[in-house]
Amino acid sequence: MKIDARAGRPLARSDRRLAYLMLMPAVGWLALLIVAPIAYSFVLSFFDWSLTDLDKAKPFVGLANFERLASDPMVRTALVNTVVFVIASVSVELVLGFVIASALFEITRGRRLANALILLPMIIAPVITALLWRYLLDPQFGLVSQLLRLGGIADSFDWFGTDSRALAGLIMVDVWQWTPFVILILHAGMLSISPELFEAATVDGASRPRISWHVVLPALQPLFLLVLLFRTIDTYRIFDTIFVLTKGGPGTATETIGLYTYRTGFSYFDMGYAMALSVFILATVVVIALFYVRLLRRRGVLR
Repeated sequence: MKIDARAGRPLARSDRRLAYLMLMPAVGWLALLIVAPIAYSFVLSFFDWSLTDLDKAKPFVGLANFERLASDPMVRTALVNTVVFVIASVSVELVLGFVIASALFEITRGRRLANALILLPMIIAPVITALLWRYLLDPQFGLVSQLLRLGGIADSFDWFGTDSRALAGLIMVDVWQWTPFVILILHAGMLSISPELFEAATVDGASRPRISWHVVLPALQPLFLLVLLFRTIDTYRIFDTIFVLTKGGPGTATETIGLYTYRTGFSYFDMGYAMALSVFILATVVVIALFYVRLLRRRGVLR
């Protein structure tokens, strides 16, 4: 059997049939594990279903759950907290990640060891990270509080006990864990830049800040958009870190849309409304993803 290796030649009908048959198991599992639960959640969002009434019929309520979502003041509070958390965390991670990646790019000795140490926070599971920081930031016995006390800065500093500090504490924990992801992507992008560009800029007398602004940043622009896509979606749907550290408190100071959805379903047992909230989260994530994908296509990163 001869194989035509010319690019762009369409597959024969038998070859296409074989390709579809080989894809069917993966597509089937994908549909079973992802598409089916999403579809089931969408259907349940049109019903009034309580976990305490499993033996009773689920009355069809139409768009009542979504109308309730639009008028729920707790949804607005959770969305505001989520947006503040996303903007603050992602912005700090991008700036800090670029600065540290630039510093790593300048060093030659010990770069591998530095990369390994920097990536450690990202390797730790988010729940373990939250538990670690809960003890580190304990107002009485935490290491951070002890250092502040020894330095005479504050006798007791409660990060998660006041409205004004709780969200800032969560942002700090998220920045600590996920800035290494930004560093990894941007540092790899810097290593892929042609050395000739740096040599030409140096010959022209450009300083390090001007090289970073006119050479490095334009070359890394697609990667910045890619990092923004991943980190925006991750921080928007964050749950585990906030659940372990604050559970949405004090009050509603750190209540996010993901945490409110969980509380609605498994604390208030209102699964119909919880499904409507989950559909809303999915829709907003899709909108965010499409926005960034469109920007990436404009930059020529995606086709």
